[in-house]
Amino acid sequence: MQDVSLVTKFDRIVSGRNLIILVIADVVLFVVANVAYGPGHEHGVRMAVSNVAWVLFLIGFLLVVVFAVLNLAKAIRRRVRAQA
Repeated sequence: MQDVSLVTKFDRIVSGRNLIILVIADVVLFVVANVAYGPGHEHGVRMAVSNVAWVLFLIGFLLVVVFAVLNLAKAIRRRVRAQA
């Protein structure tokens, strides 16, 4: 079994494809949160679903920002290595 470095594993996680999947999931959560919210004056299951979807959307948005910054850092690191 090969010993894969932590940086290599991290590069696989922060790939562009994973970033796109995360953005699509985030958009779906945003739509679900707003559709479930409805007119806004209802209570019960719809409001609970809306709140859960909204929290998951916010967590996903934070992950999108973090992954985008890490992906940018990975590209800069690659460019510096290529110039050296």
